[in-house]
Amino acid sequence: MRLPVWKPKSMLSQAIAQESQEHVQEAARRDVFVRLLEKYEPALRRLASGYAAQEADREDLFQEIAVGVWKAIPKFRGDASERTWLYRIAHNIAISSSALLRKRGRKEEPMPEGTDYRSPIDREQEILRSEKRALLVRAIRSLPAIDRQIVLLHLEGLNYAQIEEISGISQSAIGSRLSRLRDSLREQIQTAGRGSDGRQG
Repeated sequence: MRLPVWKPKSMLSQAIAQESQEHVQEAARRDVFVRLLEKYEPALRRLASGYAAQEADREDLFQEIAVGVWKAIPKFRGDASERTWLYRIAHNIAISSSALLRKRGRKEEPMPEGTDYRSPIDREQEILRSEKRALLVRAIRSLPAIDRQIVLLHLEGLNYAQIEEISGISQSAIGSRLSRLRDSLREQIQTAGRGSDGRQG
């Protein structure tokens, strides 16, 4: 039987070339990851706030999303826009994480207080704005997962087509859901606001 000719130099060259290519791919992956996080970190943190009430849980969720993005980068082929691809990953992770948090029964933590040197009028206006934001966030967190996803994507400025691509819900259904959710959220905020005024009085 005739054995194949042993070519150690050729095999060594192939191994070096393969290792070099892997380093290049890893470096490219890191560059994409850093660029995505630099560009979308504020949006992803807002998303995490919509799903987790406590600061520690929000930070954990953001880290989970970052890991999910890192793992998914090699699979991204450009079939969807970068933004919708990223939000799909983030929302899928957030929905799963939120379900676990609800099972554990985590409660809302109080908003942190800090020293404020602004004038009383400025402070009062900022408090009112903060209270409205807090009421909106709490109302959004109380929504079912799919409704919460649609509202958060809408608040991030995505159009119906992009929301459909992420959620799998038709654009007509998104429109009707958003109309209903706007009324529901407005009512919840007004009810909560009246309750807060009553307690202060």
